[in-house]
Amino acid sequence: MKIIEGDQVLKSLRMAFASLLLFVISYPSPASDASPLAVISKMEGSVSLMSAASKSAVSGAASGEKWRKAGTGDFLFQGDRIKTAKKSRAVINFISGIEIEVNEETEFVIKLSEKQGDRREEMDMILGEILSKVRKGADYSVRTPQAVTAVRGTKFGVRASGNITEVYVFEGMVDVFNSYGKILCKEGEKTSVGAGASPSPPAQLEKEDMSKKSLWTGKQKQELDVEMELKSEKGFIAGLPVEVSLKAPAQYDGKIDVKTSSKDFELSAAGKKWRGAARFKMSGGALTFYCRKKRPGPGVMTIDNDDIKTLITAVNFDEAKEKKLKLKLDDGREMDIQFKK
Repeated sequence: MKIIEGDQVLKSLRMAFASLLLFVISYPSPASDASPLAVISKMEGSVSLMSAASKSAVSGAASGEKWRKAGTGDFLFQGDRIKTAKKSRAVINFISGIEIEVNEETEFVIKLSEKQGDRREEMDMILGEILSKVRKGADYSVRTPQAVTAVRGTKFGVRASGNITEVYVFEGMVDVFNSYGKILCKEGEKTSVGAGASPSPPAQLEKEDMSKKSLWTGKQKQELDVEMELKSEKGFIAGLPVEVSLKAPAQYDGKIDVKTSSKDFELSAAGKKWRGAARFKMSGGALTFYCRKKRPGPGVMTIDNDDIKTLITAVNFDEAKEKKLKLKLDDGREMDIQFKK
């Protein structure tokens, strides 16, 4: 990633539309409850969401639970609880680039922890099955009542049913552990953990296990090599527009859905009429639109359509160092006053 001064492109990044994330300035602060951690990019059947704002979201199945119907494009925050019904599935993309496929009759809580500057996404899984695709360098774990599965860059599945947790690894390797013991499970291996017992020795995956590399049985989205550019003359400053350019193979034409994480993070086709969600037309493999955030802080934007996987873009907008005030004098003249920090 390179930075060019003046009115040139400040930052650009070539990426595949494969659940990747462009961090323009920095990670959104994990301490901020208003910063989304993930987005539901795909679903079928019935998926329910309980916001962390409900006290029972983290404490578990208690009286007063406030579940609501989830939908594609919903942002997910620290402590949110998700569950799928029978014959229902979902795909969730995280800010860090992690993607998970959630099988039917699954329930879990999303968490984020930070220790000594290291971020870790954690799935607190009550029951069901999750298939995780973790980019290299990401810190991620799935916790069940029987064990913790910790990983840095791999593709693996975790199934929790009754008093048994099963872990199967398709790529890379994972640590599976609890208070009774720890094992390393490598590519092509699986293990199981029972209540009050250490993880079983790794065993080879069977043919039926390999068929679970994807829980999704519907149409698979194609991946497009897309170049994104963010342009701003003065940097990423709250209140100022930023030009967003997308470039795909020239033969691609289609509508792109863009959604933002907060009401003060807005979109515009030409920099005039602003709104929080929009559908833009990509023609000849090119699309340009504008975004701006009224208040300083992180903003998250999702870019998606029916043919491509979700792109999540996080931008941190700084507070303006200069502010202008226009005064109207009694004689009709106007005076501009500029304040500097």
